[in-house]
Amino acid sequence: MAEENGLFVGADEMKSALNVQETEEEKFLIFRSSEILYAISTNYVNEIFTSVDITRVPMVPDYIAGVINLRGAVVPIIDFRLLLGRFPEGDSNAIILNIQEITIGILVDSVDQMVDIAKSSILPVPAQNEHKLVSGMCTMPGAVGTIMVLDGEALIHVHE
Repeated sequence: MAEENGLFVGADEMKSALNVQETEEEKFLIFRSSEILYAISTNYVNEIFTSVDITRVPMVPDYIAGVINLRGAVVPIIDFRLLLGRFPEGDSNAIILNIQEITIGILVDSVDQMVDIAKSSILPVPAQNEHKLVSGMCTMPGAVGTIMVLDGEALIHVHE
């Protein structure tokens, strides 16, 4: 009966009337490389190691640190710092990723934390600063500075 009199208000109408926005969030792993904060979707993250035994491989690009044996599987390890044209600074952590059924690892300076980031807060990278590995940037609540959001799928096509 209330519907007929125009008194019934649905959930969608209520949200717009109250100006409440639903925010779609995604969980990201935040890490540092050369004092820059990066984020990668936890959908890609399998494991994090504080130290790995890397076997060097000849005749590969400089940014390929080598391979590791991960429970019988050979996993290539990319030195993310060298990939970006920076030199490694001290210790490193390895983040093992599974992207499109391909397992790779990246060496980074340190792993910071996992956070939920609203997709609406991820902004495009300015054209003059565009980098093929970075799909966006955002500011984490309470953080100082900008976080660069990595395009995980671009990591597996970096050599193309």
